[in-house]
Amino acid sequence: MQKQMKDIRFITLPEDRKLGEVTISKSIPLPIQFPEGSLTEDIDFNSIVAGLIKVVAWDTENANFNYYRDLLLDLQPDVVKELNVAAIAQSNKKDYAFAEELMLAVNHLSDAPESYINLAVLYAQMTVQLHKDGKDTEADMYDDKILEVLNECKAKHENHAATYSEISAFHMRHGDVESARDYLARYTELETDPKKKANAQKTLKDIDKMISSKDEIMYAYDKMMMGCPDDALEAMDKYIAGNEKRWESYFLRGWAKRVLENYKGAQEDLLESLRIDGKNAEVYNELSICARESGDTELAKSYLQIAVDLDGEDVIYLTNLAFLHLADGEFEESRELLEKARQIDEEDPQLKYLIDEYEKHTGDKIGEVISEEIYDDDAFEELKSKANSKGIPFREI
Repeated sequence: MQKQMKDIRFITLPEDRKLGEVTISKSIPLPIQFPEGSLTEDIDFNSIVAGLIKVVAWDTENANFNYYRDLLLDLQPDVVKELNVAAIAQSNKKDYAFAEELMLAVNHLSDAPESYINLAVLYAQMTVQLHKDGKDTEADMYDDKILEVLNECKAKHENHAATYSEISAFHMRHGDVESARDYLARYTELETDPKKKANAQKTLKDIDKMISSKDEIMYAYDKMMMGCPDDALEAMDKYIAGNEKRWESYFLRGWAKRVLENYKGAQEDLLESLRIDGKNAEVYNELSICARESGDTELAKSYLQIAVDLDGEDVIYLTNLAFLHLADGEFEESRELLEKARQIDEEDPQLKYLIDEYEKHTGDKIGEVISEEIYDDDAFEELKSKANSKGIPFREI
């Protein structure tokens, strides 16, 4: 039995039991979660549900798996939605072990393509964190899981467009530009949303240029996508020293410096990039991250607002700005941005998390008429403090 199941005990009921309208059979052992120090008399509804979630997440080879899966769905009809929201919240807190359990449960309960993609995104986050912690072997293991999960999704949902986009991004991060190009081409064939299709076609053209070009800028971009900012920085230092000024070179050098936490140097390069060509939303997003990490939230908002003005169809810019407003208790501004993002991609995991936070702290529901009640929630200070912690839930391009 897996280590994740160490606090699970299977008990046999003396007779069939009813929980509400649901009958639990005495003929099949029932998984119960017994945290350390728990007693048999502590068994309640929550310990039963927790036990079922554990089995569904980690014990798919169990002979009674289908029974446990159906029982959990009967006991908690909204369990998929609830677990998905909880998983995103845990991943934002960097409690990756718990988030993985919840996302695996969602995947095994629904088998929806989105559940595979969310799981792959989580594994990507875990890979980055493990590399930062110096656990390279474990990081490589989770990196392998990303492609494994996405390939399983492709096999089961062969015409799900977003899967091909995610596989393309995976290969791009690993420097396999040709494979990235092939999967992105397949994505553009399957995508039905005109805006997403147009964006993908633009990226496809950029990749085609990358494949055909050998210059240092393409090399540096490739290195950034592979997670090698030191190599990108070195390449751009040499390029800028010996070539004419291009916004891309200063942007890439600023991006690399920002990833390496040289925020002052990053801002200087990014501002130079804007002086060369001031209409690049991704540059403003990077400047916003630098300002936020330097403690200037208002400047971060200003930069992000420009990014949104330049590209109001990008969910990342919208949700990043919504988060900053939400963290400062500026609910009306945050809601407007969340509504816009919802119209573009309502399945975006970060958007779902922010909508849940907004609704929890205001009582309003996204999609309903905005309440005129004034809120003063001391508990919301916890969310404000998150705005100053690294990478939560800000996203890069």
